[in-house]
Amino acid sequence: MSKPQEAEIDSRYEELIARSNQFYDAGDYEKALSIYEDASKLAPHYGFAWYMMGMALFKMDKYEEAIGAFDMASSLDPERSEPHLGKSYVYIRIFDFENAIKALKSVYEVEKSVQTSGLLGLCYALMGDIDEALKWFVNAIDLNKKSAIKFFEDMYTEFVLMDRNITSDEKVSIKTLIDKIVKKFSPQ
Repeated sequence: MSKPQEAEIDSRYEELIARSNQFYDAGDYEKALSIYEDASKLAPHYGFAWYMMGMALFKMDKYEEAIGAFDMASSLDPERSEPHLGKSYVYIRIFDFENAIKALKSVYEVEKSVQTSGLLGLCYALMGDIDEALKWFVNAIDLNKKSAIKFFEDMYTEFVLMDRNITSDEKVSIKTLIDKIVKKFSPQ
């Protein structure tokens, strides 16, 4: 393939990704998924479209398909952490905390972040291992206090409050733990 042909494909791929991202951001995950699929067919060697297909499938509660898309994204872009994070979202949602922790620790080895630490804390909290949960929540705060506190609030809403499989008692327990951590580390 010639350089001009490659450039044309890259340009078309970027257009498709931009358009599908608009649908994704608007919450039209089916339309976004369709366009991400088109992008992946146009440039099958790029992993980003597969990653976003996984995110759209996750939002559509199609968890097994999402894991497949994240695996494809990982195989195409093995150095990127996002597909592993995406898989961890799926595993958390289906209460497969061991695989979530495995995926998150693989990300953490490459890129230490508030998000990864916070999600590890959430997994351990949902497993009932409060000491390990605290370790990861404090680690997130040590990385960036302001971002961690915001992330804890977002994480609670996204993964705990909205999940019908988590009992009210578990939700209260996790919220209490997060509130204690936030209170301890927030400026008075």
